[in-house]
Formats: sequence, structure tokens, C-alpha cells
Amino acid sequence: MDLIHPSDEAGVADAMRAASAAETGVLVVGGRQHMHAADPSEADAELWTTGLDRVVAYDPAEMLCVVEAGMRLATLRRLLADGDQEWPVDEPDDATVGGAIAADVALPRQLRVGCLRDTVVEMAFVTGDGRRIRSGARTVKNVTGYDLHRLLTGSLGTLGVITQVALKVRPLPKLARTLVTREGGIELATRLLEAVPLPAAVVAEHDRVLLRLEGWPEEVAEQARLANEVAVLADTDPSAWLEPAFPDAAILARAAVVPSKLAACADGSDRFRALLGVGYAWIPCDDERGLARLRERVASLGGIAPVVRGPGGPGPADPVTLAIGGRLKAAFDPAGVLAPGAWSS
Repeated sequence: MDLIHPSDEAGVADAMRAASAAETGVLVVGGRQHMHAADPSEADAELWTTGLDRVVAYDPAEMLCVVEAGMRLATLRRLLADGDQEWPVDEPDDATVGGAIAADVALPRQLRVGCLRDTVVEMAFVTGDGRRIRSGARTVKNVTGYDLHRLLTGSLGTLGVITQVALKVRPLPKLARTLVTREGGIELATRLLEAVPLPAAVVAEHDRVLLRLEGWPEEVAEQARLANEVAVLADTDPSAWLEPAFPDAAILARAAVVPSKLAACADGSDRFRALLGVGYAWIPCDDERGLARLRERVASLGGIAPVVRGPGGPGPADPVTLAIGGRLKAAFDPAGVLAPGAWSS
């Protein structure tokens, strides 16, 4: 397999023009943290974005950071920490900025920080046939045209190669606490969510509930007091709420349903991790038949269950989604060389 290591956007454009002309299948690679999500067929070449890792601009006063998409999250975190700020994406240090955006990763703190796509205000990317496109703007008053950067968020490298992004960042919390209950379940987690205003995260497992609190010291103290009126909680390892879910599972799916249907999604199992108020549940499967049964149940609830680890990819799509996706693919990648197989049914 050919390995392509461009060092700038022009190099990415040259590589994609050549691949399109030769009909060479290309898999875009960053930190290799989300490779199971797209489930592409075998490619002829890998295009690594890690050579695009420069800081373009960072002004803490404007709460805006512009970086190349191959920057590792560890590097970005160190940069922003100097300004007492963060990009609230809690992925591993080795993940790249562009990879996290292309995978549209779940933000465990979404209740407090919002969705990932809302943090991306500007993006530069290269299409499958080598066109260089910029979408969005660093100031709202200059935004015109379609929000193509939102379309590229979650596209899994099938529409273009993200090369540069402008990110909205936020102040680091003055205080953070992770609390844990003595018992678990979605019902208890729901009561905690109703009782505690603006928690960063409420994570339910069958035998415990993790409550993440962030903010000013007085605010966090009041949140903890209200939580302890519902259940007995104690401080625990600050990173417990970010531990990998079911690391030994052959297949791990991230079901997404309306938040009120999380209990039905878990279906009485003791093997789940649910993010209350957001509607995500991480559920392990022993094999592809188990995955098929899970997807059937989740579909009956109006949701989806893409795989985040192991075989299975994003799962089947309805005919309308396939038709729209096919037209987008033809517009952005006419030769169909990017992440080949990821758009198949």
C-alpha cells in the first residue's frame, strides 16, 4: 500500500488530483482512533494528515484557535492550556483534530458544552478530485454560502480531506469534580439529571452513576448538594467518567436515540453505558448477529447504532439517505476514490 505524507494543503490537493485521475482508492488517516467507524473496503493508498500540524492563529481574547487538521489533541491541549482554555473534545491525546471532526465524536460533556459541530466555525478541505474549498468564517458577520464545514463534520473522510479548522474554544472550568453513586441504573441517573442544574455529564451504568460537575466553586458545591438529596454520592477518580467502555468487547456500538428512550435501548441489560440527556448508549455485542439484533431494537425506537470499535461500520441506511449521500459523494468525489466502500449499503 502506498503511504502519502503531504506537509501542506497544496500537497493534499496534488495527491488527490493524482489519485482521482488514476482511480486510486485513498483512505484518509490521522491518529487511527476512529478507523472502525467508516468500515471502508481496502484502499490502494493511505493519505496521512499528521504532517499538517501547525498553529495558524490563536487569540485567547477572541476565544478562537485556528490549526491544521493533523494536529494531535495533546498538542492542542497544551497550546490552549497556556491561555487557560480548552476545546471540549475528550478523545485520546493521539487523536487528531481533523479525525475527531470527521468522525463527529460524541462529547461526553455535551449537556454543558454543546455539540462538536457547533465548535467548528471555519474549515478548509480538499475534495476527492483535488479542489481546495473553504467554508465558514472566523467572524459571524463574514459568513456567506452553504455551511459545508457542517457537512464534512461526520463525513468519515468520504467527501474530502480536512486540512485546517477554526475552533471556538472555552475557558477551562475553575473546578471539576467527578462523583459516583453506590447503585446504578438509568432511572436513578434520570432523577439526578432532573435535580442537578447544568451538570457536565450524567453517565449511567448498571451498578453506578457518574456525575461530572464543572464550573465555579460555589456552583459546583450547590450542584453536589442537590445531587446528594437524590442519592449518596462520593468523589471518585476524576477521569472515571472517561474510561473506555467495555474495552474487551469484540464489537462496541454507540446507539443514538431520543433521550427518553435510553432505558428501552438498554432493554434491561447490565452491559451498557448511557449518557443521560443526550441519548447515547454504548452497548457491547459478542458478534455480528448480536449487533444485528441491537440495530433492529434501536431502529424500532427511531435511532441508529453505528459501530465505534470492531466490524460493522455505520450500519444500513434507508433509501432516501443513500440517495442523498450518493449525490453528495458524486459532487465532492466524482471518481469515488475517498474511503472506498464507506457509502455502500
